[in-house]
Amino acid sequence: MQTSVSRTFRPALSLRSGRRRLGLLGSALITVVAIAAWVLWPVSQSRADTVSLFPDDAVPAVVTEQDRRPVELGMRFRVTEPVAAVAIQFYKSAANTGPHTGRLWSGSGRELAKARFAGEARRGLQVADLDRQVLLRPGRDYVVSYTAPKGRYSADQNLFARPVSRGPISAGVSAGVYSYRPGTFPTRTFGATSYAVDIVVRPTGSSSPSTSTSPSPSASTSPAPSVSPSQSPSPSAPSSAPSSSAPPATTPPAETDSKLPPTSVPAGFPDAASTGVPEGVRLSPYTGPCTITTAGTVIDGKTVNCALKIRAADVTIRNSVVNGTVYNDEDSDGLGFEIIDSEVRIGNRGGTGISNVGFTVVRVEVTGGNRSINCWRDCTVRDSFVHGQFTDLTGVAHESGIRMGSGGVIRHNTITCDAPDVPPDAGCSAGLTGYGDFAPVRDNLIERNVFLTTTGGACAYGGSSEGKAYPDADHIRFVDNVFQRTAARPNCGYWFPIASFDTSAPGNVWRGNVWSDGGVVPPG
Repeated sequence: MQTSVSRTFRPALSLRSGRRRLGLLGSALITVVAIAAWVLWPVSQSRADTVSLFPDDAVPAVVTEQDRRPVELGMRFRVTEPVAAVAIQFYKSAANTGPHTGRLWSGSGRELAKARFAGEARRGLQVADLDRQVLLRPGRDYVVSYTAPKGRYSADQNLFARPVSRGPISAGVSAGVYSYRPGTFPTRTFGATSYAVDIVVRPTGSSSPSTSTSPSPSASTSPAPSVSPSQSPSPSAPSSAPSSSAPPATTPPAETDSKLPPTSVPAGFPDAASTGVPEGVRLSPYTGPCTITTAGTVIDGKTVNCALKIRAADVTIRNSVVNGTVYNDEDSDGLGFEIIDSEVRIGNRGGTGISNVGFTVVRVEVTGGNRSINCWRDCTVRDSFVHGQFTDLTGVAHESGIRMGSGGVIRHNTITCDAPDVPPDAGCSAGLTGYGDFAPVRDNLIERNVFLTTTGGACAYGGSSEGKAYPDADHIRFVDNVFQRTAARPNCGYWFPIASFDTSAPGNVWRGNVWSDGGVVPPG
């Protein structure tokens, strides 16, 4: 890739070539061109040996995304030889107004250098020098990013569907990353998207950095495989993300934000004392099958040490502890179940506690895993407590309390996602999520719940997530809910109490939703 200064120098080069073709212009023009070349040459020489991942004349497939939220957009990369990072560049749409700040990070999220963009062109490639040159070493992950304070960034949705390399710079699958916490380490990915942000490096053999800084070793994990966002640094928020559905957000701006101090459940809402196995119930080991195929099966007063797969109708689990998960298939019409006065302990691992179709949950406490409950279709969750999702040290899991699909009634529960952020991509999206990835989000009643503060970007999502296959959610009714706020989380979530709620969609209702300390919560 040409450097930014090489790009600046091109007009002079084109004039010189024009002069050779049109030698009749005369000595005056020749003199002007010669002076221009003489003035620009030292600048061009100073960076003629630099390289970046993308060519200077590359134009993103989507010049202006519609997402207007403030977002940090980045690219995870490695180098194959020692080089000095000297500048950051990104492609700017006319709608992507500043100020813009670039950052270079270690793979573990330590800020190594910063670049401030000034005198920007209205549109096109923007370049800014780092405030100090940084020595990059092979075998380590780095992230380059910039802040788009009003969104409207540029993107190529599938550019990172396979690894990309140029010179000593390489970016793996899903190298595009984002965070809806501007100025913080971006980790979310969406749709193998590139966000048109790039690093400019110089081989150390040609010019040693004047202020070389060797970053502390980072985990040498390869860039996270999978998808990067083109429309939603999906919070997932986020994530990530940016997904207007949410990116969401996973990695904290500082260690103190990665895990919130404990918060108490407001009086009158479900907690550990009012959910789970009632006091005095004596449990005995469950010895029945883990795949339930007999209609009307009842599991009562048991400790279940396996995942229960429900393949029958009218199954009841009550007064029990399930050390695992309870689920049926997404196409399980007529194969419903209910869980009452019980605990579902997913454990310190990934997994969804209760899912997918035609179930009822009453006075149940769900802990562990990366998602407490998935209401894919036609479920009721009431008087229950979902919290305590696991800490994913692999840095992969996107976590949430309850995910809504269609036909759900979520009434009088205590809901949160409180797992800490773990780079590169693990952490909470929200207490309640609803993303139209695979089917429409519609016809859900969310009533009289309390949303505890969350480590995620928002406490709840409304289902209208741009960039998803089904972005338009309808008949989503938030009624008489309480959103907790504290000094550490004055917005309940890191950014918002609620995101991706479309007040103009058919049947959508936002009524009577208040803060825990008084005042009306706005719908967006």
